[in-house]
This record gives sequence, C-alpha cells and structure tokens, in this order.
Amino acid sequence: MVLGNEIWKYGLFLGALVLAALFHFGLRWSWRLFLRRFRLEPGTEKALRSLANRPLGALLYLLATWAGVRVFVLPEPAWQVLHGLFITTITVVALYFLTKLLDVLFSIWREHARRTETRLDDQVIPILSKVTKFFIWTVGILLILQNLGYNVTSLLAGLGIGGLAVALAAQDTLTNFFGALAILVDRPCHVGDRVQVEDVDGTVEAIGLRSTRIRTLDGTLVSIPNRMLANAKINNIAKRPTIKNMFTVGVTYDTSYEKLQEALRILRQILGEHPSTDRFWVYFKEFGPYSLNILVVHWCKHTDYEKFLQATEEINLEIKRRFEEAGIEFAFPTQTIQLEGLPPFKPS
Repeated sequence: MVLGNEIWKYGLFLGALVLAALFHFGLRWSWRLFLRRFRLEPGTEKALRSLANRPLGALLYLLATWAGVRVFVLPEPAWQVLHGLFITTITVVALYFLTKLLDVLFSIWREHARRTETRLDDQVIPILSKVTKFFIWTVGILLILQNLGYNVTSLLAGLGIGGLAVALAAQDTLTNFFGALAILVDRPCHVGDRVQVEDVDGTVEAIGLRSTRIRTLDGTLVSIPNRMLANAKINNIAKRPTIKNMFTVGVTYDTSYEKLQEALRILRQILGEHPSTDRFWVYFKEFGPYSLNILVVHWCKHTDYEKFLQATEEINLEIKRRFEEAGIEFAFPTQTIQLEGLPPFKPS
C-alpha cells in the first residue's frame, strides 16, 4: 500500500501512459503515411502533420492520465480539485487543438489566395483567423469559468453592452469590412478588371479592407467604400467574351442591284476573313432618306479596347479600299431642289 492505494494501481496508471505514448506514435506514423499519398503544398503538409504532434498528443496523454487516476482511492475534496483541474486542462487542450486545426484550414486557404490576382483575400485571411481564434478562446474561457462555479451571466451582460458600444462606434468600419468579405466571396471583379460602377468607369487597382480603388479612364483615382460597392450594380466589362460593334454602311441610290449584292459580298468576306471576328451579321436593312443602308454587326474577339479599335480600323480601311476598287460609292446626305414657276434662264 502506498498512500492508501495498492501498488498495482500505480502500475495501471503507468501502463495507461505507456499505451497513450504507443498509440500516439502509431497515429503519427499512420498520419504521415496517409499525407504522403496526396500532393500537398509544403506549408499545408507541415501544418497537417503538426496536428498529430503536440495538440493530439497532449489530448491523448491527458485522457490517459485521467483514466489512470480514476482507479485511485482519494478523498472527496481531492476528487473535486482534480475534476476541476481536469475540466480546465481538457478545455484548454481542446481549444489548442481547435486553434491548430484552424491554422491548417487557413493555411490551405492562404495557399489558394496566393494564386489569385486580388490581394484582398491575402489581407482578410489573417484577420478572419485572429477573429475566429479570439471567439473560440472567449467561449472556452467562459465554459471554464462556468465549470469552476463562477456566474458568467453578469459577465456576458457586460460584454454585450461593451460590444454594442464598440459596434456603434465602429459601424462604418465594420460595414466596410463585411462589404470586403462580400466582395471576396462573390468576386464580382478582380484587380485589373475594367468595371463600371454607377458613374465611375475605370480599372480596378486595389481591393482593400475599407475601400476599392478604381483608376478611371481620365487617370483619376476613385475610392469607393466597400459597403457601397457591395450593394452597387457592377458592370464588369473585362468579363465580356467579345465586344459588339454595330454600324451602317450607306451606298448611293444609283447603285445597281448587282453592285449592291457585290457590296454585301465584300463586307461578308472582309469580316469573315479578319482574325478578330468571332461572328458577324451583314444585311441590306432599309431604304434610308439618302442611302441604301446595309446593317453590319461585328463581334470582336479582343476584349481589350485598344486592340478592338485597331481591329475596327483595319476593317474600315479594307472596306474603303475594296469599295473604291469595285466602284461602289458611299452615300452622304444630299438634297435635290426643284424650282417651279420661274422664267427660264437666259444667258446675257
């Protein structure tokens, strides 16, 4: 008998610790082999391997210790102290394990964020990580205090009033932050995209936690709060697959039927052979006041506006050259005035 307990109980206690150590070693070895089957990023694999080391090991040893202690005969006050100590320790270890698990998840997200164009997720991820960990540890500490017999109701009421005051003071900041989260999740635009937001037309230069900066076509830099951008109608011009160009080619009324058909063939040939063409329409549409109007609709593959202008210039010059070679005249507004009731003109 040692301290009122048989020796075999101490052996059982040590055996529980040895079994926990062996199980921990086997779990780490199996987990390492399992991770090798996947081609993970070095940072992600390291974070996943760390889960089976300290946090899970501490949890296993703590459970083994508690299971071994349960066989001992101890006074009731000692059991109460040990129970409170165990609950506190197991809660801290569980919180530590959850924290490491969050590190793994955010590490995977961070690796994915590095491959994206926008830097918003690179800025948001660390903040979300800290906020989530703070929330988990706050809940865990409240649980520990409640298990130790403290009244957490008044503490929660105080935290609620303080949180309300902070939320009111930082209302604009919080709304902009959640607006940034909405942009991050929905991804209506990326850095480098040309967008139209209400009366602002330009290229997105940066998406921050408070605002999004857009460089307009005039060269000015406009900052739009994220709370406004999250609720605004965003026209992402950069995401359009083609640029549509619609114009009318007018030829004179004295153009013959054969020449009009030739004009249609020339236009269709030019557009069909140009490398920028995605698709096109060419049709004799109407008899205009001054001309025979041919409707031309051209969808250009180039979404860059300068390249679109270059392609349009090439097409227009080719139309001009081919029409001149074919003897087809472009129409322009003309008027024929007929005078009646005047004496005939007599040259002097």
